[in-house]
Amino acid sequence: MRTLNIVMLLAAVLGCSTAAQAHAYLDHATPAVGSTVAGSPGTVTLYFTEKLEAKFSGAEVHGAGGGRVDHGASVSGNAMRIGVGRLAPGSYSVTWHALSVDTHKTQGSFGFTVGK
Repeated sequence: MRTLNIVMLLAAVLGCSTAAQAHAYLDHATPAVGSTVAGSPGTVTLYFTEKLEAKFSGAEVHGAGGGRVDHGASVSGNAMRIGVGRLAPGSYSVTWHALSVDTHKTQGSFGFTVGK
């Protein structure tokens, strides 16, 4: 009986960890999270661990004063591209929300700096 309980517990733990991996988490970004880049990137690109549902996923880029500086986001597969044009030197924050194709929602934020 004890062996059966252990097997059932292991199966439950493994099942939960597989389900948790189905969310679209931010894998990496360009510019990198927390990085300083020499000049304006023109585009901020976010790469996720799962394909995204374009209609329900998006992002915004804000300057140090809180004003929005992006020109909108587009989604293709697991990548989200945010046009930012020419950014002045300073600190910027990116906030995003994503819905993976299997309907799990995630959201987050990070910053980067454009140097002089």
